[in-house]
Amino acid sequence: MKAWLARATANTVLRGEQPRNRIARWSRWFPRTPTVAASRFQGTDEPYPRHWRKFPDPWRALDPADPDVRDTLAEAIDELPRPLRGVLIDRDVLDRGATDIGEQRGLTPQQERAMLNRARATVRDRLAQRLARRGDG
Repeated sequence: MKAWLARATANTVLRGEQPRNRIARWSRWFPRTPTVAASRFQGTDEPYPRHWRKFPDPWRALDPADPDVRDTLAEAIDELPRPLRGVLIDRDVLDRGATDIGEQRGLTPQQERAMLNRARATVRDRLAQRLARRGDG
C-alpha cells in the first residue's frame, strides 16, 4: 500500500497541474488561451476590473440563406473539437436540454455549460472575422 501511494503521489507531481477530468482536459480540447482576448477587458488598475473596455459592435441582421454565412458557420462548427461540436449541435441545432446532454455524455451541468460557451464563442469569432473581411461587420 505504501509503495502504491508513493507512486501515485510521484505520478501526480510529475504530471503537474493537469486536470484528471476526461471532459475538460485543457491540453487536448481547449486552447490554453482565453476565449476572448484579455486586452478587451479592463485591468485591475482601472475603474471596473474585468469588465469590457468597449462592448463588441452589434452585427447587422444576417440572412441564414446567404451561402457565405452558411458556409462560414459550417466550417467553424466542423473545426471544433468533437466534444465541443457535439454539445453545440445538441443544444443549438437539435434543441436538446442541458440535462439530457449531460446524462448522455456524462457531463456535469458546469462542464456542459463551459463547453457550450467555448463552442459558441469560437463560432461567433469565426463569423465575426468573415464579416470583417467582407466589410459587413
